[in-house]
Amino acid sequence: MSRPEPHVVIHGGVHKTATSYVQSILQRNAGRMSKSGVHYVHHRDTRKEFTYPCQLNGYEKLGLNYRTKFPDEKLRKQTRKFFKKIRAKRGDRIILSDENMPGHCGQCVNAGALYQRRDVLIPIFAREIPHKVHEVHLALRNYADFFASAYVEFLRSASGDNIISETQMKQKLLSNLPSWTGLIEVVRGAFPDASLVLWRHEDFGELSQRIIQNLCGPDIDVGKLVEPKRSRGRPSASHRAVKELLIEISRIGGDAALEKRVEIQERFPRGDVYPGYDPWSDHERNHLMRIYERDIGAIAKMDGVRFLRADDA
Repeated sequence: MSRPEPHVVIHGGVHKTATSYVQSILQRNAGRMSKSGVHYVHHRDTRKEFTYPCQLNGYEKLGLNYRTKFPDEKLRKQTRKFFKKIRAKRGDRIILSDENMPGHCGQCVNAGALYQRRDVLIPIFAREIPHKVHEVHLALRNYADFFASAYVEFLRSASGDNIISETQMKQKLLSNLPSWTGLIEVVRGAFPDASLVLWRHEDFGELSQRIIQNLCGPDIDVGKLVEPKRSRGRPSASHRAVKELLIEISRIGGDAALEKRVEIQERFPRGDVYPGYDPWSDHERNHLMRIYERDIGAIAKMDGVRFLRADDA
């Protein structure tokens, strides 16, 4: 009897849910895991050689005029080349991790909604995987903190002519009211044969070892994995830094103010003195938290969903 095709596992983020930590520990141990038939593809390679071409194909279908084109035939050649490079044998495990699978973080701010291009982008991502996808792993985060972090990320990459104010972001979000349930329904439809493993980002500290074990599978002892080397990375923006930047945008204009964003962020780094960015009133935050808890309860009851909880035995 022949052994099965590679066992494909997708870690799809979402953004701002400790995805970078998960990716760093998988990458740090990729060499030793490959000896046990577990192939982790560096997320930068996945993004450049697989996710981004899939998105360009989707953008063209959405009528967006990007300079680089990836029509269906060109995309198929690119994605088959990508998987061939992995050199996975029958029965091996392939782990792909990219939080950009449903779209980009900044798009959530622009629309005041959760990944409004997901209906097109996720099915293309799924369709271009030449093997059966057995598992999809996703973290969800409460709406207030997710959109606060997304807005900080938006300001990092914004240009002077496309700045959305804090007030605009909040108005869009509160008028639309976000819901993770729609995203999960799209994922279920795109990966009909896969089991979905979900968790709340708020529980990540207690669940991190289980999450990584689930991704790696039973042939890897995650207790023996080497922790990633510490990276200085970029400092996280504080509430004060974001407010100072918005004041500067109002005072001297978007382009001039954005040139000073690194300087402002370094002057007011996030920490004990300058807490993280939080644009919500107590009433707004409580309202968004109630919606989040309601949605998490509904998602946990969906068919094919395994929801990890910190208090599980």
